[in-house]
Amino acid sequence: MHWLILIPCYFFLAMSLLAGVMLLSRILRMKLPIDWLVGAAIALAVALTVGPLALDLVDLHEISARAVLLLGVGSFVLAGIDAALARVLPLPLDRDLEQL
Repeated sequence: MHWLILIPCYFFLAMSLLAGVMLLSRILRMKLPIDWLVGAAIALAVALTVGPLALDLVDLHEISARAVLLLGVGSFVLAGIDAALARVLPLPLDRDLEQL
């Protein structure tokens, strides 16, 4: 039953990584499409979730609800910083997001 903690862990990790990659591309002024950023965030989230467990670097019982909560809060903080910078540093990916 403890394997179910991986679902929210993966979800919030992917959201945090997407917000972080968007923030990084905004600061570095990289003109990358949103599709690439989402793909990179998902691939990194899968690698960072499954990789340590498969290599036996992390035990499943070490992953707790506190870690998932921190990932959730971190994703909101990074998304807020990105939204605040969107007015100052607009990028083409903002137009892509508006069309969705």
